[in-house]
Amino acid sequence: MQTWYGLSDYEVEGRLNDNISFSRFIGLSLDAKAPGHSVLSRFRTELTNKGVYEKLFKEVNKRLVKHKVNVKTGAITDASITPTPLKPKGIRPIKQKPTAQKGHATRSRQ
Repeated sequence: MQTWYGLSDYEVEGRLNDNISFSRFIGLSLDAKAPGHSVLSRFRTELTNKGVYEKLFKEVNKRLVKHKVNVKTGAITDASITPTPLKPKGIRPIKQKPTAQKGHATRSRQ
């Protein structure tokens, strides 16, 4: 998942703790805490040093294809809307002219 989504070890740790689909994919129960970023890094380093990282990655991909799961490189996008004091460039606030409302008198300035 780290490779498919281009995530850092820190981001994988966060996604595993926050995202049910990520947790389910690796078999992590809802009440279990994800391995920390340093554990992920050490595990990957150990697999690489033993020469099995690429073999394991290819085997996982082969099994996904066998089960008709098509995995491509993707991107995760956070679509939350957050308030900001900044205004987009090129947009000017609309200045409204005061209008007389029914039942209210208006004064003209001189």
